[in-house]
Amino acid sequence: MGLLSNKLDMKTKAKLLIILGLILLVNINVHAQKKVRASGFFEYLNNTWIPTDAYKVIGFDSWQNQSTIYNRINLWYNPSNSIEFHLGMRNNFTFGPLVAQYNKIIDYSELATYDDGYLDLTWKISDDNSNVLYTNLDRLNMKWTMDKFELTVGRQRINWGTNLVWNPNDIFNAFNYFDFNYIERPGSDAVLLEYYTGDFSSLQIAGKLNYRQELIDSITLDKKLSLTAAALYKFNSWGYDFQFFGGVMQTDATVGLGWSGNIGGAGFTGEASWFRDLDHFSDTSGIIIASISANYIFKNQLMVNISAIYNSNGSTGYAYKDYQGALGSFSTMFSSSLNVKNLTPSRLDLFGQVSFPASPLINTSLSGMLNPWDMSAYIGPSVTFSLTDNISLMLVGQMFFGDKLTEFGDYGQMFFLDLKWNF
Repeated sequence: MGLLSNKLDMKTKAKLLIILGLILLVNINVHAQKKVRASGFFEYLNNTWIPTDAYKVIGFDSWQNQSTIYNRINLWYNPSNSIEFHLGMRNNFTFGPLVAQYNKIIDYSELATYDDGYLDLTWKISDDNSNVLYTNLDRLNMKWTMDKFELTVGRQRINWGTNLVWNPNDIFNAFNYFDFNYIERPGSDAVLLEYYTGDFSSLQIAGKLNYRQELIDSITLDKKLSLTAAALYKFNSWGYDFQFFGGVMQTDATVGLGWSGNIGGAGFTGEASWFRDLDHFSDTSGIIIASISANYIFKNQLMVNISAIYNSNGSTGYAYKDYQGALGSFSTMFSSSLNVKNLTPSRLDLFGQVSFPASPLINTSLSGMLNPWDMSAYIGPSVTFSLTDNISLMLVGQMFFGDKLTEFGDYGQMFFLDLKWNF
């Protein structure tokens, strides 16, 4: 990938950069104009990875280390009460011996800067054998509000999910639970129209364009422009928020439902979606992806969360038994083309988490996942220290266990140190 992708011509990219520059200039007068809001952070993330024996054949025969310096800038500009512009920029500098090791197998900069949006808003600034510096705009939109209508156009996040870990209703912006430091989550090049039909009800109509990768033969990938479009109706009844939607997600027709409420003081949420291939509608059966979640906070602030996901098309044996090579499951789990149909390769996954504030400045958490079919598992301890009002330190472990080609068996152990300054 060059300095700028070929999806946009140079003039268009120049215009986008000019717009960005103008918004940044407006920020200079933020206190005087009262029309611009800004926030962001700087973050240092270090990752130490202990690979499994499966990776020795491709050179990962010892502990690997990688560091990333992140910077995020969020800008909101309100020229009037009815119009808002939003820009969200992610600047990333990733470096270390793990990058160099990746480059022996794949072009790491190509992987890091892959953008499947209709507009390629991820630009590589520079790279070397052991580092890459790039910028990504994951928010670039305009919102217009009039009475009960809201219209948002541009790169945005359309969040239809209700659960913490797995969101089968999130057909526009599926996210990876293990990408823990990407708290803003991905955005889409989309149009969203929302009409509030009452105090607790609304109708949303949304459409998104993106490029999906399609396997032409056993080794050739091709990019194809895809449309995801759906309408969702939300309402409140019996103390619960309900939602129903229908539309298309790339090559599938889809319908879904979700709810959010509580039982006996415990939060209770769930969502389910059905998909059926449009090109083979009459000769294939549909796929159901469903998840359910419950959470409870005790008087001592101990929080417990449990969840499960069901995939009617998932495996009841070793989750990646059909994949060849050590990178099979790894590349699938951390794929940039994640969508709700591949949130899990298993027929069933279980999740549990407990978190507890050990003190006002220290929060601890322990989470875990289990695939009951191939008996592979994930354990994720973490502890967060509030060093000052806007500086935090987080220690995270992501430990995966299981046989080769099980859902969690090939990843090894990962340990992170995350230092973050919010402004």
